[in-house]
Amino acid sequence: MKTYSEAIHYLYNSRPYGKIKYGLYRIRELLELLGNPQESYPIVHITGTNGKGSVAEITRSILTSHGFKTGLNVSPHITTFRERIQVDGRDISEEDVCKTLRKLQPFLAKMDRKGEEYAPSFFEVVTAMSFLHFKEQKCDAVVLEVGLGGRFDASNVIASSLVSVITSVGLDHTAILGDSEEKIAREKSGIIKVNSPVVSGITRPAIRRIVSETAGRLDAPTFFYQRDFDAYGREYAINNNTFDYRGDKTIRNLRIRLNGEHQIANAAIAIKTTEIGLEKMGNEVDERCLREALVNVRWPGRFEVFSINSKTVVLDGAHNPEAAKVLRKTVERYFPKEKVTLLFGSLDDKDYESNIRTLSKITDRVVVCRVPNHRSVHPERVADTWRKYCSFVDLVESHEAAFETALSTSEKILVCGSLYLVSEIRNSLTGVKESAGRH
Repeated sequence: MKTYSEAIHYLYNSRPYGKIKYGLYRIRELLELLGNPQESYPIVHITGTNGKGSVAEITRSILTSHGFKTGLNVSPHITTFRERIQVDGRDISEEDVCKTLRKLQPFLAKMDRKGEEYAPSFFEVVTAMSFLHFKEQKCDAVVLEVGLGGRFDASNVIASSLVSVITSVGLDHTAILGDSEEKIAREKSGIIKVNSPVVSGITRPAIRRIVSETAGRLDAPTFFYQRDFDAYGREYAINNNTFDYRGDKTIRNLRIRLNGEHQIANAAIAIKTTEIGLEKMGNEVDERCLREALVNVRWPGRFEVFSINSKTVVLDGAHNPEAAKVLRKTVERYFPKEKVTLLFGSLDDKDYESNIRTLSKITDRVVVCRVPNHRSVHPERVADTWRKYCSFVDLVESHEAAFETALSTSEKILVCGSLYLVSEIRNSLTGVKESAGRH
């Protein structure tokens, strides 16, 4: 690959994005051809229906603040593909994307020749690129986010983990992972490794039991939120939230910019994860470093607040029933007794009616648009569903025109329903957009 644009075009077109391939045999073979770079550093492995990206970034920030050169692998990206592979909070460079992909290409060609079944998918290639880049950057530790599920996710090729994290379990990707929280919990518990501590934000007893049973068979100790560690929100203000943490020790008045009670819980999960991880690496949490790490965390598209011409625009990627409930609660906390205008679109694999039913409590006006993705639900169907719950529903096909419509008539706008929609609106607000490829 000579140019970054060529690399991105190759990844999205020669490795069709969105095409899911089951099994770990392709990623195992590819990594063996690369010399198993994933064995070069300890890994914090994170899955969950919601919150895994936030927990991953908070964990990364804490480890970096303690002097560990830390890799981070996440998906999807919001602005640029390069967000998926980071070291110490900095995106991989365009040059390193090309260089890393060039090293993979002979092995990809070798595997492709064996037939479609053996050709690595987009996500498998990106996972392998991440592992190789982190080895070449001589990372001390890596935070690895699961793409989908756990058991058969490409990230689950790792043989061991410093800590296994399961943030939450809810209904999403039910056609792939199962139609109940219990089935989904079993899939996500597939990341637990022998003797690897498990940290989880799950509070429902029946789901905890499934995780505990899997962990017990693997001699993996479990640490559950509100049982073994906790956090208590003290004050909530936009981009300035304080809380107390109780874990190995109690730390008061921690401050975080991420908004919502759920982000306090995510911070607690990340702190517990790093307490355990640092101890296993012969270290301990330094309170000054922790405070610095939390204040520095940014995570785009998760109740992210912009001010546009004195109007408030909130971007949130909530796209499943559990996340919609959290979003409604967060809006009610920061904008009590107010109604916000929603800019809403959805992909075809989401339970958008459930999301709409939940979010209808916080809005009196909705602008529906098409999500800029081939899997978008037809906006007319979405608008018809909204009309069951809301009196004022506009349908504007283009997301750009829909946003202008919302902005011209409302003081507070919430963009939600799909991370793809959030990504496009955010790129418009910041003026930053990748020149090639799509999510």
